Amino acid sequence: MMMQCLLVCEGSSDAPLVSHIELLLDGYGCDRVDFNISNDGRRLVDKVRAGLALAPHYDLIFVHRDADRAGADARYSEIAEAIQQVGYEGQWVGIVPVRMTEAWLVLQETAIRDAVWKLHRRTPLNLPTPAEAERMANPKAVLETALVSASGERGRRRREIQRLLPTLRRHLLENLPVGGALEQLPSWVRFRDDTIRALQELNG
Repeated sequence: MMMQCLLVCEGSSDAPLVSHIELLLDGYGCDRVDFNISNDGRRLVDKVRAGLALAPHYDLIFVHRDADRAGADARYSEIAEAIQQVGYEGQWVGIVPVRMTEAWLVLQETAIRDAVWKLHRRTPLNLPTPAEAERMANPKAVLETALVSASGERGRRRREIQRLLPTLRRHLLENLPVGGALEQLPSWVRFRDDTIRALQELNG
């Protein structure tokens, strides 16, 4: 099955979500997916409008917004309002991690160790449980601390790891595994189920 999709993301650092979405879609029979990415504009409605201008037709669009302090329900309402404002009538899926995308990444201990080339090192990382991940005030800081700890580096080499944190985050997002610990996160389950529901609508 071939699909034309759009990802509207908050910033360029979230573009690797495409790889994860492709894996999810492939698991449900969409083995050929062509993606456009949009993060142009300050307001969400502007980002959506800019993305829709990139292609004449989309089978499915995904809109990413971190919940932050507003909460997931408020973000889903924002997405629905933006979709309505631009007049888009096709299928869409919200991607709303709680509180931010790092809450999905911080559960992946093996991937964190691998990202800093210390897969077999056993320094305790003190990662949260899935139940704790969506209650953390700042999962980004927890993830960055885990990456530095996993590296085991000190001094100049530790500072080098800290400098690479944006690149390491991108690597983790690109390689975020489908399922696993994510299946215990309500935000991930909602995204997965909404995607399945949208595909079922498309297939009649």
